[in-house]
Amino acid sequence: MIKISEVAIIMSENDNMAIAKKNTKKGTILQHLQEKLKILDLIPQGHRFALTDIPKGKLVKQYGEPFGISTGIKQGEIISQYNVRSYEPRIRRIKRNESRIERKNKKHKYVDKTFLGYKRSDGQIGTRNFYLVLPTSLCASDVASRIAFLLDTNKTLKKKYKNIDGIVAASHTEGCGCNDGEIIDRLLLTLKNTITHPNIGGALIIDLGCEKTNKKLFSKYLGNIQKHKKPIDFLSIQDSGGTIKSILAGKDIILKRLQRVNNVARQKVSIKNLVIGTECGASDSFSGITANPLIGKVADKIISAGGAAILSEIPEMVGAEINLIKRMKNKNIVQKFIDGMNYYKNLAKKLNVSLKGNFVPGNEKGGLVNLTLKSLGAILKGGSSEIVDFVDYAEKIKKRGLSIMNGPGNDLESMTGIVASGANIILFSTGMGATEGNLIVPVIKISSRTELYKKMIDDIDFDAGCLLLEKTSIDKLGDELLDLAIAVSSGKKTKAEILNKRSFQIWSAGKLSL
Repeated sequence: MIKISEVAIIMSENDNMAIAKKNTKKGTILQHLQEKLKILDLIPQGHRFALTDIPKGKLVKQYGEPFGISTGIKQGEIISQYNVRSYEPRIRRIKRNESRIERKNKKHKYVDKTFLGYKRSDGQIGTRNFYLVLPTSLCASDVASRIAFLLDTNKTLKKKYKNIDGIVAASHTEGCGCNDGEIIDRLLLTLKNTITHPNIGGALIIDLGCEKTNKKLFSKYLGNIQKHKKPIDFLSIQDSGGTIKSILAGKDIILKRLQRVNNVARQKVSIKNLVIGTECGASDSFSGITANPLIGKVADKIISAGGAAILSEIPEMVGAEINLIKRMKNKNIVQKFIDGMNYYKNLAKKLNVSLKGNFVPGNEKGGLVNLTLKSLGAILKGGSSEIVDFVDYAEKIKKRGLSIMNGPGNDLESMTGIVASGANIILFSTGMGATEGNLIVPVIKISSRTELYKKMIDDIDFDAGCLLLEKTSIDKLGDELLDLAIAVSSGKKTKAEILNKRSFQIWSAGKLSL
């Protein structure tokens, strides 16, 4: 008879199911609570099996939380979408006298930790120093990309300007051929907050000339350029005489600005200046067991030192709303969160689609049962700290602590919004193997399993899979990941940066991104 801890994980004493750490054969006898448990099916790695009989109509639980309703499951039987019906707890109406869970973020030993960052004249702290070529619309994106590529691949410039991490283009597909209103507003907010991000030392803004988001409109939206205290220039393709002339003109403008952008050096600053963006992609059953809780642990450590973190991916909160509401600082944040969830749900209804589209075949293959279970694991990236605010997509966070951003589950769109909201480093968990990075912020990839880490060693920075082998505690491993985050924030390149993974994709209003 084998101890259940050797082959499976039970996340909470209130759970009525366990997750297989490795393939477990049918007929295997396990010892659980001094009793025998016989496995009735082949349980693949990452899949779940019942610890006890779960009669029809009873709740199936992981993390001590319900995620499904049993259709009749026997002890030792595999748990899947075929014997579990969906379960989504109702969000209760907010009452004026309703109490909430009080959470205090106590100061900890992490207060004294530092990293080497770029201190900007406006007080912001960057982890990188990029020059940005930013098109105001899809119509200018090609020219912007050509200019950035021409200069970024110039080895002489790299050698001369060693404090510049790259010359990059924020090419995108928005800005014209669309309605006014929310679509344009979201684009302008994302572009503005990307330009003013502390990882940007200077920018060249390019328009075609006749689009909705041309220089006239964008200049008005950006406001007084001087207040941003960095070199920001404009270039219009039509006014310049077309593609070739614009490329040459853009090149000349940037070459005159690089010395100023380069005139900054890293200096020691407190980790309270870190803003952790959290992301998960290509999740498997172990993402919510190892990598996501580990990210949450690091977010809590940063917040305890006075820093900040951002949790997003609204479609991956469906079914786990109550767990988040209990941690919110006040009823105003609760209402903003509910309104944000309803925004997504109403958009889905208008487009006649379902938020369940966020649950993809790879999730099922990896052992996840439904969207609620995926959500319960996904929100663990936000740790256990008090939730201090809810902001719109790409809106700058206003408070230290944990904020939720109203954003999609789509990795690239989510990261673009999180960075625009102020994240200067991203911790990204993956169970199946996601590979993308971000245009201006370093992305640390964290595998949920050691097998994945070894298989995709060129893409993955950190292995959370050793938690499955009980070789270390989550707190100790959290310290190791925090040390890596500090090293990366101080200049160490991530695997995505080494591979030049520079993704930038804006979530277009009116589009249901899952």
